[in-house]
This record gives sequence, structure tokens and C-alpha cells, in this order.
Amino acid sequence: MENGSLQSSATFKLNIISQPKHPNGRRPLNLFSFITATARDGSQVTEKRLRDISEELKDKLIKGTALKCKEKNVVYPIIHFTEDRNSLMSVLQDQKELNEHFKLHEGVYREIKSIECEDGNGPFVTTSASVSYIVSGFKILDTSFVEVMIESWKDWTGARHIYLHIPYELGLQRISLLKKVAPDSLNSFTYVVLAECLNVNTEEKKMILLDFVQRMRVEKFLSGYLSVYELHKT
Repeated sequence: MENGSLQSSATFKLNIISQPKHPNGRRPLNLFSFITATARDGSQVTEKRLRDISEELKDKLIKGTALKCKEKNVVYPIIHFTEDRNSLMSVLQDQKELNEHFKLHEGVYREIKSIECEDGNGPFVTTSASVSYIVSGFKILDTSFVEVMIESWKDWTGARHIYLHIPYELGLQRISLLKKVAPDSLNSFTYVVLAECLNVNTEEKKMILLDFVQRMRVEKFLSGYLSVYELHKT
């Protein structure tokens, strides 16, 4: 069992009581760290500044999966997630200024729904350089219809559209819906959707994936954050 409580406006602590690893089939908790550009248009995100902040956060980023955005001038240039228990039980940062260009938001999430692709592994030869993610984030103010939203998640998050229409050659393997457990604030997303693609291994396929996501934006399929990420070498 776990409980998240705010210690101040900037930090919180998750109290985890010992229990079986996956009780009742529940998925493990994940700590998400969102490295956020302080400029709303992301204009302060340069390669040098990303390298500098990655080096500063290296000890954190090597535990788990670090993602770097493939698009320019985005609000969330780096996203990191981990199941590491020590990280989950540390004092976490709901909001922290890292330097004049970036700040950190942390949230604890649990996967509550997923779509498994039957032929997701396909004939692909997967390497760390070929894995990409479509990442969507949603901040929900009204929690009155949580059960309805969870049941209909494939529609309002765009997951069904991704599953049905993403080009096969990109190697879609899994789409996950994660719901925030703590803290109770809107500094980080209420829901996060991760769509993992295993076969984005050429520049042409990267452009196909970026084009697919841009078409989703143009069609106003989503009302939340949406971008494309690759594994970040730390």
C-alpha cells in the first residue's frame, strides 16, 4: 500500500508499506521526472544546455529510462521514468528550479490500462537506437468522471487511433495508460500515455513517426501534450 502526502509546496514523500510485488495483478509504481523548459515556448532548450542539465542529473537518469524529445523548442525536452524502489521512497520534487533554464516536476504513476500488439515484435531487430516513444500527457481538473474516463481511455487519449493507423514498419509494441498516484497537484500530468515503437531505425522512419504525430495534432485528436521521444544517452 502506498500514500503520497505533500510536505510543502515543492516536495512530497511516498510512504510504501511492504507488500507482494504485484498484489492482485497491479502493475508496479513508476517515478516520472519531467525536465521542463522555463520558457513556455521551449526557446531556451539548446543542445549545450541539455547536455549540461543531463550531466547534472546523471545519477538520476541512469536509473530507469531517460527519453529525449526529437522535436525542437518543446516544454518537456527530457522525460525519465523508473521503478527503482529507493528513488520512489526518497523525498521527491513536485516542483524544483534546476537552473535558470530548466525546472523539475516529479510524479508517481501506475499503469492501469494497456494495449498489447500481437505482432509488435515482428521481424524487427531492436536496438537502443531504434526505440522511440509517442508520449501524451493530460492534466484533468474535474475528477467526477474518473471511471468513465478510464473505461473510454482509448478514445480520448488517441490510443485507439495510434493502434489502428500507425505505420506497421515502425514496430508499435505496446500502448500504456498511467495514472498519477501522487502528489495531488497539477504540476505534473494526471494521466500519461506511452506508445512504444521498436523499429524507428532510419531517418526516413523518424520522419514518418514525426509526421504521424503532427497529423494527430492538426486533426485536433488530443487536448493534451503530445510529442515524440527517443532513448536518451546519458
